[in-house]
Amino acid sequence: MVIRYPTSSEQVLRMLTDLAFLEFRWTQIPETQCQVQLESMGAATYISRVKVDIEQFKISSSYGKLLPDQLVIEVTERWRDKPGPGLVARGELQLRVEKIPLRVQAETSLESVGTGRNQSLRRINGNLRVDIPLIGGKVEREILTHLPDFAHGEEEAAKRWLAK
Repeated sequence: MVIRYPTSSEQVLRMLTDLAFLEFRWTQIPETQCQVQLESMGAATYISRVKVDIEQFKISSSYGKLLPDQLVIEVTERWRDKPGPGLVARGELQLRVEKIPLRVQAETSLESVGTGRNQSLRRINGNLRVDIPLIGGKVEREILTHLPDFAHGEEEAAKRWLAK
């Protein structure tokens, strides 16, 4: 998954490590109410625990009836000190959902692009795993079809945040 930001990667990294933005991006999900709890685990690790009401999303999902009306999602983002050549930042992203056997383990990187390097790309590559007998693979494939929506939502939240 690739997320595009309309500013320098240094500014994007400041935004992605700002607890106020980490909360803001969750509150930008349309037609969804959520409660966000944030924790900084040192200078480079951030944990977001979010209670999200998904009743509206369940209606359009083939597997929605398997889900509770509220999800508790925990996202851990960890940024490394030495990102590597051509990168401004590199790190890991982990996502888990309470009471649902879904886990994401991913590597993430941030690089400058564009004229004057005033745009940024965040690449997220990893593994999604849903451990439900017989239908886990189908659920994984359905979730993967929504990744462009997640990327677009992050891009829109960043634009609104940067416009402040």
